[in-house]
Amino acid sequence: MHVLHVTPYFPPTWAYGGIPRIVHGLSRALAKQGVTNSVWTTDALDHRRAQVPPRRSLDGVEVFVSPNRSNRLAYGQQLYAERPVQILHLHGHRHLLNNVAVAFARRHGLPYVFTPNGTLPRHERKVGVKRLWDWFLADAVPRGAARIIAVSRAELGQLRRAGLPPERARQIPNGLSLEEFETLPAPGDFKARWGVKGPMVAYLGQISPRKGVDHLVAAFGGGAIPGATLVIGGNDMGGLAKAKAQDHDGVIFTGLLEGPERLALLVDADVLVYPSTDEVFGLVPFEGLLCGAPVIVGGDCGCGELIAEAGAGLLVRHSDVEGLRERVKALLSDRASAEAMVRRGRRYIEQHLSFERVARDHAALYAEVLDAKREAGGRRETS
Repeated sequence: MHVLHVTPYFPPTWAYGGIPRIVHGLSRALAKQGVTNSVWTTDALDHRRAQVPPRRSLDGVEVFVSPNRSNRLAYGQQLYAERPVQILHLHGHRHLLNNVAVAFARRHGLPYVFTPNGTLPRHERKVGVKRLWDWFLADAVPRGAARIIAVSRAELGQLRRAGLPPERARQIPNGLSLEEFETLPAPGDFKARWGVKGPMVAYLGQISPRKGVDHLVAAFGGGAIPGATLVIGGNDMGGLAKAKAQDHDGVIFTGLLEGPERLALLVDADVLVYPSTDEVFGLVPFEGLLCGAPVIVGGDCGCGELIAEAGAGLLVRHSDVEGLRERVKALLSDRASAEAMVRRGRRYIEQHLSFERVARDHAALYAEVLDAKREAGGRRETS
């Protein structure tokens, strides 16, 4: 079996959220389990281009890079891989890489699997552009997939509302690289670097209206949580949260955090808040739990359903400023309960969300798709 992952973002691209982290972890875990897989991506970084070669090896996985301006598959790279591609795995929605990959799959009679990872709905930004994009370019991508992977029950609902065939849907959660959390930064390093004294409440991730960071800032207004500092790590895409923070003391914006600095924030967080809505998964709360941070998450999102199942944190309704404030106070004041939630969360992650387990589930799904393709071919030959 040879799987080709198609993703517009791949390390060292961290500014685009969870997809590059997820594809990297999955491809690496599949390689460790003996599944030949490669990655086709672009040179997108942030506002710059990633300075990476057109072909490289990363953790046992071949990575092929096309310039971001290119709208065609780099046939000279993929087709000359050591083993021919048998199945494609498309990650994310509404990027031209998918359209080219689907055309390639059809031309060569290859099945493909599609993981939207929360990008299927037209929400938050550029809704009109997304509608036009779907009309002219992208609608056929999910409808032609042999299987569509939902990372949570919340995303299964999105697939159903989009009218996609339920018999093609499978639920496999996103995974985490547990080895990344075996050696963590020393406690106190982040607080010392940023001059934080006393309890630290943190948010980590992209900052946009759907993430609810502006409501978290409002929960700190007027010294409502005495002695605590709110630290927000991430790109403020619209400037909304930062504008609301101007009138509040005790709020720090760090900008994008990567590598050890990202883990250092999670290690020092006395409470980690992820108050998003319409989030099909959300890696950050689970990363926080692995770093020892008790979490508060949006109750209507995919991470909320898993956190509730594990008994690993508190849920809050999106935009409920008073509810956020009270839950932060509760975790800061009852450290024994907070630590018990963290222990339950870590057990749940180790049992259900390791990339080792998630990769096995993906490999089984790929085999299912290829078996179905062979059976369909056999039926055609005998008819």
